[in-house]
Amino acid sequence: MEDAWSQTKKELQNSASDSNVRSCLQSLRPTAVSSKDSGRHFVFELDSAELLNTALEHLKGPIQSRLASIVAAPVSVEFRMAVTARTRDNAWIRPQLSLDRFCEGKANRIALMAARNIAQKPGQVNPLFVYGETGTGKTHLINAIAHQVQANRDRARCVLIRIDEFRSHFATSLQKGKNLSLKNRYRRGDLLFIEDLHAIRGSSANIADELYFIFNSYYESGKQIVVTSDVPIKDLPIASRWLSRFLSGLQVKLELPDDSMRKAILKQKLLDTGISLNEKSVGILQRVKGTARDIESAVNRLYFLQTGGMELTTDLVQQQLEEFLSPTQHGPMDPAGILETVARVCNVSRDELLGNSRKMEIALPRHLAMYLAVHYSELNKSAVARFFRRTDHSTVIHAERKIAMKLEREPSFQHLFRQVCDELGINRG
Repeated sequence: MEDAWSQTKKELQNSASDSNVRSCLQSLRPTAVSSKDSGRHFVFELDSAELLNTALEHLKGPIQSRLASIVAAPVSVEFRMAVTARTRDNAWIRPQLSLDRFCEGKANRIALMAARNIAQKPGQVNPLFVYGETGTGKTHLINAIAHQVQANRDRARCVLIRIDEFRSHFATSLQKGKNLSLKNRYRRGDLLFIEDLHAIRGSSANIADELYFIFNSYYESGKQIVVTSDVPIKDLPIASRWLSRFLSGLQVKLELPDDSMRKAILKQKLLDTGISLNEKSVGILQRVKGTARDIESAVNRLYFLQTGGMELTTDLVQQQLEEFLSPTQHGPMDPAGILETVARVCNVSRDELLGNSRKMEIALPRHLAMYLAVHYSELNKSAVARFFRRTDHSTVIHAERKIAMKLEREPSFQHLFRQVCDELGINRG
C-alpha cells in the first residue's frame, strides 16, 4: 500500500496546480486497505472538514484512477475525518454533567469551590483528592471540571484513568509488547483525572508502579491532577511516595446530601427531564432515601414511564417508587425501640446508653436517643429523663440542643441521623 500511495502522491503533486490541492495531498494519511468485491478499498484520514471537502471535490477521482493502474485492479477510495488524540482523550466527558448542574450544599461546598478554582486556573490546587461514598457526586464533579476546562481552553486534553480499565490496558500492553504505547497514551494530556483510586487494592506492584509514574509525570510538570476515591488518603492501599504528593494538594470529602440539598437535586433532575408532577407526587419523590444517584434513578424511572405514554398519577408514582422510599412512621414511638435502634446503629450497648459514661462514642448516641425520644415518643422531657435514669430534665435539654446544633453544622452527623431515622421508619422529608 505504501509504495502504491507514494507513487500516486508524487504523480499528483507534480500535476496539481492549485496550492490547496497540494496541501491536501500532503495531509492525506492512508490508514487501511482491504479487498472489496474484485478490487481494493483504500481509506484515508484528514484532520479537518475543509481538507475533507477539498479531497472529495478534487482528489477522489485522480487517486482512484492512478492507484488502479498501479495495483492493476479496480480501486475504491474513502476519505474520513481523523479521530485525533485530543478527541480520544476527551471522549469520556459528558457535557450534561456540568458545574451549573451540580447542586451545591453543605455536603459539597468546599469540593465545589475547589472544582471551580481548578476549572478557571488549572494547577493552583494540585492535586485535588475527592472522596466520599458511592453516589455523592464524585463522577459528576470530575466531569464538570473537565467540561469547564474544555470550554475555557478548546485544545486542552483531559486524560481519564479508570482503575479497572487501566489494569486491563496494562495487561494487554504487556502481552503485545506495547508498554511504551500505554505510557504515551496516558502521559500526553494537559490534565489527569484518576477515578476510584481505592480500586488499586489487589493490583500487582507493576500496575501500581506504572500508575504512580504516570501520576508523577503530571505532578512534576505542574499539570492539574484530580483523584477520586471511596475512602480518604490514609485508608488507601498505596505506597508512601504518593502521600507527599497528596499532602501538597487538597483533600475534600463529599458527604451525603442533607434534606435541603436533596430537594435541590430533585428539582434539578425534574427540570432536566421535563417531568411535570402534582404536589402529592413531588412529596412522594422527596421521600426517596439514599444518595443523589438514588434520586436520579427514581426520576429516570418516572421519565421512562412518561415517555412510554403513561400518565404519572399519584398512585402510579407511589407504586413505582416504593423501593426507593423511606417508610413513613405513624403515631408516637416506643422509647425502648428508639434506644435499641440507636444502640444497634451506633454499635454500643443498651446499658451503656443508660449509664453515665462521658466518652464521646457513648455520650453522643445517648444524646441522639434522648433527642429522638423527645420528638417522636409520647414522653415529655421529664419523662425522657427518668427513662434514661437521669435525676432531672436539664440533661435532656442539653442533649436536644447539642443534637440540633450538630444537625445544622455537621454533614457526617446528618448522615448518621438519617440512618437511624430510616431504621426507625421516621420520614423527615
